[in-house]
Amino acid sequence: MPESKNLLVVINPGAKTQIALEKAARIAAGGDRITALLPAGPVAERCRESLEAQLENLRVLGLKACLETTTETNLQRAVLVAQHQHDTSLLLKEPQASSLTDSLFTPLDWKILRTSQTPVLMVRQSEYSADAPVLAAIEAQPADAEHQALSHRILQLARDMSHRLSAELCLFSAEPAPMQDALHESGNPILFPGNAADEYRQSSLALAHRYDVPVSRVHIAQGPAEVLIPEQAKRLNAGLVVLGTVARAGLSGVLLGNTGEQILERVSTDVLVIPPLPEKRAETA
Repeated sequence: MPESKNLLVVINPGAKTQIALEKAARIAAGGDRITALLPAGPVAERCRESLEAQLENLRVLGLKACLETTTETNLQRAVLVAQHQHDTSLLLKEPQASSLTDSLFTPLDWKILRTSQTPVLMVRQSEYSADAPVLAAIEAQPADAEHQALSHRILQLARDMSHRLSAELCLFSAEPAPMQDALHESGNPILFPGNAADEYRQSSLALAHRYDVPVSRVHIAQGPAEVLIPEQAKRLNAGLVVLGTVARAGLSGVLLGNTGEQILERVSTDVLVIPPLPEKRAETA
């Protein structure tokens, strides 16, 4: 049974349909609380009545739902404050990119993704297809303890979401391509073990077994993650992709990096972004 969560939903005042709120209602389990965060401004005031009606409908269905209006004009700061006040477990937001740009995300979206203290579900669709799986994208052979912990956290949350959505859980890992032509400093070729691919597969299967993912739903491909993860999500018709970010030393608050941002731009479905644990963020600040 999924553990109870406090869900914080960032309302888009200019939208006719609040797909992030609809998605929160879709994934909410017994004991969860939904807080709708309404940004300050005249547009927000005009949608308050309809928003209250939506929340009342959720309460009729037995969900705990409330509206919070922020007077903070800086939405990024308002989100961080609300996350702390409500002990938020999951933040849900609809990307609000302009049609005038090729990017799916606004600068504000990126700021929230980079600074959020909790997982962020970027919602692009209000409904999931009944056969759309949850795809957990991990590193099967992480280079350090931080990446190892992140892979486990991705799988834990992906499994939780799959239960909430009554969806299959799939695991995908992009195996680094062997650098067969790489040279040692001496000028001699570096020889890579021939069973490296087998070892990588076994590591992937071990993780899958630990989180109850059958072998038939484990997918491994060799190449760059920023290309392979979007391709695999499309191939499987995934309803949700779960991936992680790690803090980079010397860049306080910068968590996504080039690879993570490319994946987010290329994946056309919902994406759940898992940040590093708070203590890891503090170490790199």
